[in-house]
Amino acid sequence: MNNWSFGIDNDDLIKLVLEGKKTATTSLYETEKLPTIGEESIIHFDNEKDACVVKTKSYKVMKFGEMTADLAKLEGEGDLSLDYWKNTHYDFFKSIDPTFNNDSKIIFEEFEVTKNLIEERLELGKKIANLNLDIFKKIESINEINSGFNNTLFNINDKYVLKVCTKEELEDTFNIEYNFYESNKDCPFIPKLYKYNNSKKDTDYVYEIIEKLEGNTLYYYWYKMTEEERKETIKELIDIVKLFHQVKTDSYDWLSKIKNDIKKHIEECQDLFSIDDYNMIMNSINKYDLYLKDNIFALIHNDLHFDNVIFNDNALKIIDFNDSISAPIDFEFRQLYMCQEKPWKWADINMDPYQKPVDYQNIWKYIKEYYSELNDIKYLEQRMMIYKIWDSSNHLKKYKLQEQIDDIINYSMKLID
Repeated sequence: MNNWSFGIDNDDLIKLVLEGKKTATTSLYETEKLPTIGEESIIHFDNEKDACVVKTKSYKVMKFGEMTADLAKLEGEGDLSLDYWKNTHYDFFKSIDPTFNNDSKIIFEEFEVTKNLIEERLELGKKIANLNLDIFKKIESINEINSGFNNTLFNINDKYVLKVCTKEELEDTFNIEYNFYESNKDCPFIPKLYKYNNSKKDTDYVYEIIEKLEGNTLYYYWYKMTEEERKETIKELIDIVKLFHQVKTDSYDWLSKIKNDIKKHIEECQDLFSIDDYNMIMNSINKYDLYLKDNIFALIHNDLHFDNVIFNDNALKIIDFNDSISAPIDFEFRQLYMCQEKPWKWADINMDPYQKPVDYQNIWKYIKEYYSELNDIKYLEQRMMIYKIWDSSNHLKKYKLQEQIDDIINYSMKLID
């Protein structure tokens, strides 16, 4: 399906599709992108979760000015006027094609839902829940938790979280998370793990059952806190993270790993950079030999941001350990370091309007104050810049965002300067 969000939240449009109130979409006419009758495609929520499968029923090529009220209603406009439909769509198409006008061609495409993937996931959750009545006793309530990019989560009886790995290629991450729980099983600041099952005897999926924590993510509270409360919260967070880091691990060639990762990703996307910028970035990588030479290894969470920190009754707990690795301790804080400039990057979409850099301007200072060992790491600021380049380059091939390109260029220049 082509872009269909014209001033309306994408998730709200998906709701209309699932309710049968939106059965069509309109796009700019492109001869090489004409729909295929009977072709199926998946519609995703904003968090990239699959919502449903739709199939193209019919389409027609027409001039924009020929749109009728009856056709517009099929797009879920409801009681809104045809004039409203034309105004919103016109502005959107004009932003893509400055020459767009009433005589410009559009494609009006009708579709039907062939699979409701939300209902399919819920049936899977019910099946696995019924296999574990020794834990749940009875299923009083079960609903999908609409979060998590890679896994399917269910809230059961408002006391448990059932986490199912529905992508086979990510099964190793569940084993990683299980090992983290085992390494920190006496830690009071993480959820209780009730069960980890990778046998696939009664279901085709690896899954785990963990305690459902009370409270909400730290993003929901941070912008309301006083600066003193923020400082105290970071102190508490550091105390918890230090407990994780007590699990010492074997060292390895960290320098080569980071260098090779960044080189590979930049070379794959060389066409996104000017020749001068590309050469400058490659030249800056030579600096890594000095900056990443000395390392203190430990078991780290590796996905430490406020969306993975639960705040309740002024106490913190940490969730989601499927990315945990052995790595230098400073690598743990790269995302919180980035929050100084872009606090919204890992926030729940509902929290985006409340995330302002000014609220995060002291976060790195507090981290260094309460994790004093970080101050003994040579070139700490340069290492954080390298980690920022690493993070942006990791996602560059998939998203090709100008923001990522700019970050890679700007931080590479700083490393050289």
